[in-house]
Amino acid sequence: MTEFYVGYLPKAPSGIARKMKVVIVVLFAAAITSAIGFAALQRTYARSFFESGKERTFEGVIEAGPFPTLLSSPDAANPSGLRYLLVAKGKHGAHSQVAAYVGKSARLRGTLIYRDDQKMIVLSGGSIAALDDAQQNHVTPKNLGEFDLVGEIFDSKCYLGNMNPGNGKVHRDCAVRCLSGGIPPVFATNDFSGSPAVLLLTRPNQKPLPKGAFLDRVAQPTRIHGRVMQIGNILLLETESSAIASRSFRRPPEQGR
Repeated sequence: MTEFYVGYLPKAPSGIARKMKVVIVVLFAAAITSAIGFAALQRTYARSFFESGKERTFEGVIEAGPFPTLLSSPDAANPSGLRYLLVAKGKHGAHSQVAAYVGKSARLRGTLIYRDDQKMIVLSGGSIAALDDAQQNHVTPKNLGEFDLVGEIFDSKCYLGNMNPGNGKVHRDCAVRCLSGGIPPVFATNDFSGSPAVLLLTRPNQKPLPKGAFLDRVAQPTRIHGRVMQIGNILLLETESSAIASRSFRRPPEQGR
């Protein structure tokens, strides 16, 4: 006889009860497996850091181009010194703060932002003090060649660690405001030499690009043709406004198919 369960009865028939227990176990196992799978597929945050509330003292030579930079003194670990991009607090560049100290040795205070070997200092207001007028020996940029690269444009302050994540469409409005305020633009790509890279975006001869050349392309797939230059621990992508073009990402065809 087929079992039949009436809702107001205290117990279900044994056959129906066994089936329901199996269904509950299967659903529970499926829920656990799905949760683990979704968690495994989530993107992890980049290893970028902002030492919020921790102020440090730095010394070095202040450079102006293409963006305000502090070149630290050479040491055993860094024979050529390290270059730190300099920005102001908020969504502002540091050009006005460093203008009187370009080419001079200086001591300053600020908060460190870093991502891998890319470093930035958020200047504390009024903290720059000249040490002397000695200038650092000029370092000739190294030409790494011309490339067609696909990636995305972001503001360097957030991308290097001030916000995490500091990229993607959800960050577009913030990035546009930072770039409009003078924060140096960076181009993040996976195409350079087959590995991820972060390149400062400039015109040839390390001149700043006009903001109109890239603001409407922020946080969207973009192709740029240009020359990659290396100055110490910093990579630059020298390009012209006409060589920046929007492009949709497409997965390259697999070899042998």
